Amino acid sequence: MEPRERVFQALEHREPDMIPFWGGFSSMEAQARFLGPSYIGASALEKTAFTCRLFNSDIANLPTAGFPGGPGIFEEVVQDEPGHVIARNPFGGLQYWRKSPYFAKPLHSPIRRKSDLASLEPIDLEAFKPGIRRLAKDAVALRELGYFVMTEIKGAFETPWMYLRGLEAYLKDVASDPAFAARLTEAAFKPMIKLTEMVLDEARFDAVWMTEDLGEARAPLFRPERYRALYQPWHKEIVRRIHAKHVKAFLHSHGNVMPLFKGFVEAGFDSVDPLDPADNMDLARVKAEFGPRVTLMGGITRDIGLMPPERLERHIEDRAQTAGPDGGYILMCAGGVPPEMSLAGFNLYLRCVEKYRRLRGASLSPGGPRR
Repeated sequence: MEPRERVFQALEHREPDMIPFWGGFSSMEAQARFLGPSYIGASALEKTAFTCRLFNSDIANLPTAGFPGGPGIFEEVVQDEPGHVIARNPFGGLQYWRKSPYFAKPLHSPIRRKSDLASLEPIDLEAFKPGIRRLAKDAVALRELGYFVMTEIKGAFETPWMYLRGLEAYLKDVASDPAFAARLTEAAFKPMIKLTEMVLDEARFDAVWMTEDLGEARAPLFRPERYRALYQPWHKEIVRRIHAKHVKAFLHSHGNVMPLFKGFVEAGFDSVDPLDPADNMDLARVKAEFGPRVTLMGGITRDIGLMPPERLERHIEDRAQTAGPDGGYILMCAGGVPPEMSLAGFNLYLRCVEKYRRLRGASLSPGGPRR
C-alpha cells in the first residue's frame, strides 16, 4: 500500500496495511543538529522528500503559511543569517526565527493601537501567484513519490495574533473587547481563506493542515462559548471551502483542548492533532468520545527527547495499542524530534515507530502477544 492510500484508509476509518505515520523534526535547530549544512541549504522539495524517506513518513507538508515552523509563501524572507531568519508578512509585520537555540516570535505587529486597523491596506493576492506555482510543482513531485501531500495554513485564531497584533495584545482583545477581536480575526483570516482557495485551484493537495494552538497544558485559552462565538463559524467556513475543492481539512491545536473538541468535530474537520499527553490530552478518552467521527493524529508526546530507552519504547507501543489497528488514527509526535534527543535515541525512536505501526490484529489487542 502506498503512503497516500494508507492515509486515506485511516481517514475513511478503514484498516490500512499498517498505522500511517507523519514524522519530522521539531525545529530548524533540530534539523541542523541531525542533518547539517547540506540539508539546511537544500530546496524545500529536497528537504521534504529527504525527511519523508528518513522517517518513512506517509505525509509530506508544503507550507503556504509556515510560521513559527519556518517561512512559507505567505512569509517573504528578508534576512537569512547563520543565527536567525527574518521575514515580512503581507500585512506589513515581521516574523523572527532564532535558529539555535530555536525560538520564534512576531518581531513587529502592524496593529499596535486599535485605530491602526482602519488603515490596514488590502493584501495583493496576485503577488502570491509565483509562490503558488512553486508549491504546485513541488506537490506534483511529492505525489509522484506516493506521499499524501498537504499544505499548511494558519487558522482564525493564529492568523490575527501572528501577523497583525501579537499574542498578548490579541488575547487581551478576546477577553475585554470581543467585538474588536472579531474585526481583527476577519481582517486577518479572510485573506488566508482566499489564498488557500487560490493554492487549491492551482495545486493538487490531498489536505490542508490548519494550525491554531488554542490551549495550554491546563485548559483552553478561553471558554468554549467564546470558541463557538468567535472561531467555530470561521472553522466551519474554511472546512466548507476546502471540502468544496475535494480536499481534506486537518486541524492542529496544542494544549488541553478537550472542552473544545466537540466543536472541532461539529466544524467538520477530517482530522485533529496532536493529542499530546504532556498537554493532558488522553488518547483513549478522545478515541472513545470522538473516534468514530474524526481521524485522530498524534499521541506521541513532545517530551521524547530525554526519555530513557525503555520508557520511549513503552510509550510508542502504548500509542499504537491505544489507537488500535482499525483505521481512524495516524501516528505522529506532537512536537517532532527535538534537538536535545541523542542520536541513539533518534535511531531507537525510528525503530520503535516502524515496529509498532506494523503490529496489527491480535498483537494490538489488550492482552495480545507482544514482540
